[in-house]
Parts: sequence; structure tokens; C-alpha cells
Amino acid sequence: MKNNITTFLLTGSLFLVTVACSEDDQMNMPQSEKVWMEFSAGTEATTRTILTEGNKVNWETNDAISLFDPQSNNNRFTTSESGSSVTFTGTAISDEGNYYALYPYDESATISGSIITTTLPAQQTAHAGSFASMLNPSVAVADENKNLHFKNTCALIKFTLDSGNNSISRITFRGNNGELLAGTVSIDATQPVPSANIQTEGSITTLEMTGTFESGKTYYFVTAPGTLSNGITIRIYNKDGNVWTRSGSTSMTLTAGHIMDLGHITPDNFLPESGYEVINGIYHIYNAKGLINWAQQTDKLTSKVILEADIDMTDQSWTPVGTDINTGTGFSGEFNGNGKYINNLTIENENSNIGFFGGMATGAKVHNVNFSKATIIGIPTSYAGVIAGASLGIIENCKVTDSNISGNYAGAITGNNSVQVNNCNAINVNVNANHSAGGIAGVSFGKIEYCTVSGNSTISATGSSTCAGGIVGQNSEENRVETSGRLLKCAVNGITISGYWAGGIAGENGFGTVAQCIANNITVIHESMDASTRLGGIVGYNTRGEIVACYSAYSEIGAEALTSETLGGIAGYNYNQSANIYGCYSTHVSLLGEVSGNEAGKGAIAGYSNGNITSCYAILPDGISGITLLGKGSTTLNHCVEVGKNNYSTLVEEVNNLTVTDGTIWKANEIWDLTASGYPSIQSDYTGETNTAE
Repeated sequence: MKNNITTFLLTGSLFLVTVACSEDDQMNMPQSEKVWMEFSAGTEATTRTILTEGNKVNWETNDAISLFDPQSNNNRFTTSESGSSVTFTGTAISDEGNYYALYPYDESATISGSIITTTLPAQQTAHAGSFASMLNPSVAVADENKNLHFKNTCALIKFTLDSGNNSISRITFRGNNGELLAGTVSIDATQPVPSANIQTEGSITTLEMTGTFESGKTYYFVTAPGTLSNGITIRIYNKDGNVWTRSGSTSMTLTAGHIMDLGHITPDNFLPESGYEVINGIYHIYNAKGLINWAQQTDKLTSKVILEADIDMTDQSWTPVGTDINTGTGFSGEFNGNGKYINNLTIENENSNIGFFGGMATGAKVHNVNFSKATIIGIPTSYAGVIAGASLGIIENCKVTDSNISGNYAGAITGNNSVQVNNCNAINVNVNANHSAGGIAGVSFGKIEYCTVSGNSTISATGSSTCAGGIVGQNSEENRVETSGRLLKCAVNGITISGYWAGGIAGENGFGTVAQCIANNITVIHESMDASTRLGGIVGYNTRGEIVACYSAYSEIGAEALTSETLGGIAGYNYNQSANIYGCYSTHVSLLGEVSGNEAGKGAIAGYSNGNITSCYAILPDGISGITLLGKGSTTLNHCVEVGKNNYSTLVEEVNNLTVTDGTIWKANEIWDLTASGYPSIQSDYTGETNTAE
């Protein structure tokens, strides 16, 4: 009679039908000689041979077992029958003592006392509806009537393959912590529930099934019992060698005589085993393995790359691609993120340039890639950024969220921008630098345009003479290169900035241009005991640059317990005749704390200026009075509307144009929108005019 198997438990025993040699014949034979013997086995144990329809189990013709006689000889016994009950025959020594049996037969199996040692193969053959024949180990101890009561020693992994039209060549199974699943096993046959225990030597962590696979059929892996504490990974390979992967982190316990049912598995997106493929000379990257493998290629610095999926870099080591900004040692290819995310990138090393790219050389372009939960930890002398430590390339349409960055010059996007960063966003970032920190770049000698920093972000630089800005720590022209040192149409919202020279957009602006930028609802402070700290709503220290068509709103500059040198709604300190503030305003900006010397160091536009302030106005916070546009300095305000006045036509009447560092001409009457009622606003679509004069 055949026995049904439940989905979860495989149990049972085998019973004996024995026809032995006559006792008289045995008594007349020497004990050292083997005699013909018969042992009977039934189907109470469900894991000896194959599962049949309805989870029934049968013996198969030519099934073989190892029969251990009392002198520990391993004897091969076979059956010529099939079905639910069969007889195994062979020769063995007849002697007093126990007879033990192992299914399947293993000529290399040994026994010591009641401990049987055999091999559970990792290479298994696909058998639709069952495990493979002669695979699943079970053991038995013969009773006095030579009945063999087999018991299961391994666990089964069951799954139904829904592969559709995909032709499957092999399937692998493993535990995510590298648990031992196959190899040499030892089994105590006398235990009530004998279990196959993997021996360390020769053990295997991955099971592999090969053969012919049919969609809609059920298959079984045979595995040693144990707990897979971090879940499992199953991989299915198609005929082209591409792989589909399913992983889970839930702990799984595999018990002898039980089936673990994984349910239906539907592989749909087969990827290259390497994690990437090259199509028409372009690397297409699908996962963390592919990203790491690409970074090990000899042409990585000059290659073109497209991300094809979000990538999780948890527990993955990453060495920055490119060491500096020089051609040949920096990345000069194209990296297209395709709108995908790289999550949980962690880098901590002693490189001078540290980020996903250490250095980007001339010609490099990185675009449309997003990073989340990155941690970039540089040494005190490094340039550090999530995308690049230092860049002579173009970075555009990128985003960094929920990340931490530290170094000497540190930014959420790049530590050093020497060419261009466009349309990039940083959200919920923590940037800390020893010298210069920025929400986008630590220092910039190039262009930064249409970038934002927002969320619960903190940008800080510690120590004296440090710079911190919502967008960039330090902004400067590079050897009078046209359009270098330019911040255009950038915005920050709700963030905190802390530095010796700190501003909503830039900590220091030297020989550069900050234009059409907005700082809203921000806090600008410092942590220095030095009284020469300069804090501004847009720029902390405007040395020889221009601040044009910018405004700050509903922000706090300074703090009640702080003493600063100067505090300004637009600029903390506007230095010398080459420094310009043009077409700007502040509204509801609180200037908090003490200033060194006297209160004159607070100004709704500038705390101090001996440069130029033209076409500006300010609105104080409710209930605040006594603050003028300029705190102190030798500047004459040009075409400005003093606090409390409303002669706004002054902002545009007969105002001289301003030509900034990059040659762009700005016109006050184009900057301002003087509405019939309310306050003047800056026309956001105006970005200056190109100087066409020879």
C-alpha cells in the first residue's frame, strides 16, 4: 500500500518481508564468508527514492542500498521490484549483532558503531514532481525479522517552476550566510529522528540542479538540515547563461523529514551572471555585482555606462573610480544613471579624492544618477563628495538624499567642482568639513546652476577661517576663465549652515558671481570663539565677487547666544570696491545675537560693506526695528530703498548696468517686477544678458 505525504512532513518506516537462507545452511558456513540474504522494505519513509503523483513514494526497480553487517562491511543490496513494498537482496556476513542500512547505496560509505558516514551530493538532477532517484539519504536498523525501518535524514526544498517560454538550464540554492548544505555527512542511525550532520571538510554551501525543466512542474532540492539564519537565495539560469535571482532575509529552518515549500517561482528578468553586459561598447549594469565588476575593468576610466536598475550597495566594498582629475588617472567617460538609485554606498579610505568617483577628468560626464543613504568619510586633507571627490567634468540631473559626507573640502555632490554641476539636488544631507563645506560642493571654480539643498540638512565647517554655504563653501573664478565661479538659480530651504564664514548660498564668494539664488527658512550660525565670524543670508563673506538678483526670506542669521563680527540679510561682509550686491532684497530675516564692537554690525542687506550696494531693499521681521540696510562701512547705497520706505521706483530709475565676472550684463529694470501693489519681486526668468561687444 502506498502512503501519502503531507506538504510539511516526511516520516515513516520500512517493514520486512524476509526470505533468508535456511538456518541449517548458515550454521554449516564459516562466519567470515558472506551469504545470500534478503531484507524487506516498505514505503512508510517517504524519502528513499522518488515522489509520485499526490506526494506518494515508491521504490524503483534497481534501487540499491548499503547494508552494513555486524562486522561493518558495506554490502550492496538491490531490488528487482518496484512499488510500495520491495525486497532487497545481496550477500553479507551472517553474525550476531545489528544490521544497518543506508539509502541510497554508497560504496564509499562507512559505519562506526551506529554512525554512518556518507555523501550528500550538491549536484542534483531535475526530476519533475520529485527529487532525483538515488539521492535522498535515509537510514534503518534491521529488526530481528530483518525488517528495515527507514527514517529520513535530510530536508527537502520544494518549489513550482513557472518559467513560461524561458528555457531553463540550471537552478542553484544557498543560504545567505553561507551555511553548509551538502558534502560529507554523518548520521546516527539509532536516533528517533536521525539527522544528516554536515562535516566541515569537503562541505558545500550551494546546491545545483541541472537537467530538463518544465514550466508548471514541481521540483525538490535535497539538503542537510539546519537553520539558514539570514534567508536564502535561489538563482535560475536560462539557456543563454543569464540569471534570475530571488533573495529573502527571513530565517528558515530545515528539518529532517520535512518539506519547505517555496511556492511558485516565476523568473521573468534574466540578467548576465557578471551583473553587466556590454552592448555596442556601452556597459549596461544591473546590480551591485555588475557595478563592482565594471569598476574592475581595464577600460573603466574611459567607458560609457548605463544603470539598468536600482542598486543596493549594503555590505559591499567600493573603491572610488579614478584617483584625481588628470586624464589617464581620472574618470573621463560617461556614466548615465538612467534615473536609478545607488543605495547604501559606504566609502572610508585615505585617498585625496573620495566619492563614487575619486576624480573626474576633462570630458567626464555623470548624469541622471541618484544616491540614497551614502556615507563618505574622507581624511582631514581630502576632497569628498558622494558623486565625486574632485571634478573637471560635468555633473547634472543628479540627487543625493539621506547621506553623510566628511572631508577637508566636502559637498553632497562633489568636494571640488572645477567645471560644471547642473540641476542637482541634495535632501537630508549632513556635510562636515575641516575647511570648506557646501550642500552641493565644498569649493567651486566652475559653474553650479539650478541646484537645490533642502530637508533636514546640516552643512558645517569647523575651526577658524572655515567656510560653509548652503550650495558651496567657497566660490571663486578660476584664472579668469569665462563662466567660472558662477552660481546661478540655486535655492536652499529649511537647512542649517554653520561656519566661520557662512551663508545661505555660499560661505565665501571671491571673484565669482552668485545670481538669481534664493535662501528660505534657513539658519546660519557659527561655532567659533573668534569674533571675526561673518554670516549672511546669501553669502557670508563677499570678497571680490557679485551677488545679483538674490533674496533671503524668513531666516535666522546668528543666534541669541552667539557673538559675530557681522550679520547681514544678504551678505555678512561685502569687501572692497570689487564686491557688488546688486538687485537684491531680504524679507523677514532675523539677525540674532551680539556683534563685536557695536550693533552697527547688523544690516538687513549687509553687516559691513566698503564695496557696492545697488538697487536693494529689505523688510524686517514683524516687531523688529532699528535695523538699516547697511550695518557699518564706507559704502554709499545706490538706488536703494531704506527699511520702512516704499519709493520702489528708485530700484530701477537711472540705475547703471552691472557687468559681472563672466561678462554677463545685468540690468536693474529687468531684474525687478514693480507691481501696482505689494512689494517688488525679482523676475525669475531673467538671467542677465550676454555681452556682445567686441
